[in-house]
Amino acid sequence: MVDCTRMMDEVRWVKTPAEITRLKKGADLLDDAYLEVFPTIRPGDTERAGHSRIIGSCLRRGANWAHGILNSSTNLIPYAGESDTAFRRGDVVRTDYVAYVDGYPGHQSRNAVLGPPSPQQQREYEITRDIYRMTIDRCRPGARAGDVYEFVVKEFGKHGWTYNTALVGHGVGCWWHQQEPVLARGSEVVLEEGMVLALEPHKDYWHIQDMVVVRAGGPELISDKFSTDQMFVIQ
Repeated sequence: MVDCTRMMDEVRWVKTPAEITRLKKGADLLDDAYLEVFPTIRPGDTERAGHSRIIGSCLRRGANWAHGILNSSTNLIPYAGESDTAFRRGDVVRTDYVAYVDGYPGHQSRNAVLGPPSPQQQREYEITRDIYRMTIDRCRPGARAGDVYEFVVKEFGKHGWTYNTALVGHGVGCWWHQQEPVLARGSEVVLEEGMVLALEPHKDYWHIQDMVVVRAGGPELISDKFSTDQMFVIQ
């Protein structure tokens, strides 16, 4: 018996054009769900209620299944599941969802704020956004996954932030959203043309995540229906 895990990972981590089309379909569906539900969140709504509306929107739009999180910035345990914590004006909404369509996932994270952001919120969002975009730009054929991780650690450190998350992104594929290559410290995997990565260098509740295709001419963004140029403000 021979362990073929690495061989199968390598076979699957470069996507065909048809697979990329399916991943794009899932990404569009998930962004449409965010754009539908974010404006409906109001002070007094619970995390659980917002989460239910996201999942419901994904299923109504044709997702096979969907899962993820929706938390308030006042919830200090973001991956413990949605709670009865109520949103207040000025709170940040953090998300991290996966919506599967025809077996392939859209996998994005978006932020929103209830009411005008404070100067500190604006600054922290912009720092996170800029690091995230620089990270995307480094994902080209020939780049080493571990080097991308170390780049993120260095960039966060320039702002006095410590990056403690175990990864800065990962591959995506059919039936499970988190696959090789995993962009983590020490990874020797070399990025190749046609890999699809979900990139998410984040800090606390500041969480932007997109899906990109590794291309020689520069990464191709396929989760492009929801602009992250500015933080989404819920009026």
